Amino acid sequence: MKTVFFMYNADMENNTEDLSFENEFHKEHIGFTRKRALILVAVLVVVIAGVTVLALLLPKPTGLPKFSEVMTSNHGAYDHPVYGTVDWVEICNPTDRDIDLSGYGFSTEIKHPFRYRFPEGMVLKPGEYLVLYCTGGTSASDDDPFCTGFNLSASGEQLFLVTPNKVEADEVFVPALEPDTAYAITDDGVFAITDYPTPWKANRFE
Repeated sequence: MKTVFFMYNADMENNTEDLSFENEFHKEHIGFTRKRALILVAVLVVVIAGVTVLALLLPKPTGLPKFSEVMTSNHGAYDHPVYGTVDWVEICNPTDRDIDLSGYGFSTEIKHPFRYRFPEGMVLKPGEYLVLYCTGGTSASDDDPFCTGFNLSASGEQLFLVTPNKVEADEVFVPALEPDTAYAITDDGVFAITDYPTPWKANRFE
């Protein structure tokens, strides 16, 4: 009969226990990290949603200029002495006090609200109208500060008017327009298509 001797290795058992403990520690640590990340994401979602809802519920500031009339397909209804039959956007002051337009922005892209920036010292008096000429080849200058430097699309265009600190003063979507028609605001405060464009003047529908 042969006698087989087994040697007990205490160090091996300790190493196995250490590895098992280390693995469990890593699992718990990873699980905790994932939970913390999920909680953080959830908190961010709630905060962003709350800010968005609050922004929608808060009323817009009062005393702001508004879009009044837009022409995106001018074929001869209005002939500018220098720029010819350019497209244009009219802005009005519906309030009973002066509005300083210095630093205001006008754009067709909300991500770039200052494609055109109103120059310093441009003041719109109560009930007054101001027309911007949407000329792609000409930018605003000291000689003529009313040129935007970009055209409008006759197939439809979103327009934005923002304050110097990027608060939206007004916004309007202009639908596709037939040549020499305009999109103008009515006395009821809604926009409608008119065959009687009236830049720099009160709107006309018949």
